[in-house]
Amino acid sequence: MFFQRGIPCILLCAVMLLSVQAGQVLAKEEHFLDYSEDNFKVVFISGNLTAAVTHDWPRIVFEHSTDPFSPTFEVGFPRMFLYNDSNADDLFELSELTYVSYLDENHVAWNVTPVEFRNDPVAGELASFRVNTTLALYNGLDNETVAIHDWANIAFWFGISQRNTYNTNSLGSYLVRGRTDLTFNFTIDVLKPVNTTGVVMESLLQGGGSTYMFIVRQQGTHRSVVDEFVSARVDETVLGANFTHVFSETTLPDQQISFAKEDRTVQAYYRWDSEPTIKRADNLSYASMHDSYFTTGTGMIVHKSYTVGNETGSIFQEAFIGIDETGFSGKITNWLRDNIWMVVAFTGGMAALIVISAVVLGRTKRIRAADTEKPVSGQDDKK
Repeated sequence: MFFQRGIPCILLCAVMLLSVQAGQVLAKEEHFLDYSEDNFKVVFISGNLTAAVTHDWPRIVFEHSTDPFSPTFEVGFPRMFLYNDSNADDLFELSELTYVSYLDENHVAWNVTPVEFRNDPVAGELASFRVNTTLALYNGLDNETVAIHDWANIAFWFGISQRNTYNTNSLGSYLVRGRTDLTFNFTIDVLKPVNTTGVVMESLLQGGGSTYMFIVRQQGTHRSVVDEFVSARVDETVLGANFTHVFSETTLPDQQISFAKEDRTVQAYYRWDSEPTIKRADNLSYASMHDSYFTTGTGMIVHKSYTVGNETGSIFQEAFIGIDETGFSGKITNWLRDNIWMVVAFTGGMAALIVISAVVLGRTKRIRAADTEKPVSGQDDKK
């Protein structure tokens, strides 16, 4: 009797105890976002942002989480350059490079830390992780021979906050939206001085689907801010290594390039702090930055040039990507409103088709049942 009743009771109590403990563990691990980690990427799903940070090179592939028509957007950092400003125009051109440093996994091995969570009184919960490596320099774009080993250490931090925050520099403050802005920064620790004018970080921007346009926010006349509308489908690389566009930095605390559709509907953006810093010895100051860009036929290349000279030190730059909700919200609602009669007609037609099909199917079943129950001719006579 004990084995029949006691053992099941014990097992039931054990299951209940384990369930309570598992519930407590899950409660402790609940966060404001969903995330996953594997050998290839880290994925954050927060609010309406889904962002994957790849391990093969520093790159963010992101999209709107709930809009079924959302394209994917991409911001990545494939290379760095050292150059001499031969024409003294404070503008980097590919023809001026002296060394190149590659950031892809074929040239460097990235160390990736696990995602960590912490709480901040202003930002709420924060989730972040870091990737870092040591960079070498190569002679030119076509030479795969290392010219200088261990030129610099570089680290990227990627993170997202639960609540809105503000970043501040000498030009003012700018908003970083919680849940839908993924922030990141990089620190370049130059270990070996090289006799060059500056260091350049290359950014690659791409928009998917019909979002192939970019809106470049630039400084206009009389301190005005103007938008330059640029198509990624124009291949400007055919114009040679001396060709590039000047990115006229605004006097705003942050700079911005937006991902847009042909009708100028902005769906995502890439923004960065207007005042990167440089640290030499114990002296911290703002780094002189000059930006330029050109299109490739599939995307946009942005070059951020930091004037450092023949010295060692650390360069720090902060940036973020995000979803512009106004480019998505209401799209399906508006479509339904504009096509309401077509939707009603289609829905009514489908409902009628379902009803007719059900009636026909029911009648067919009744006929078959009646045929099955009907006696075969002649059998009653034999009886």
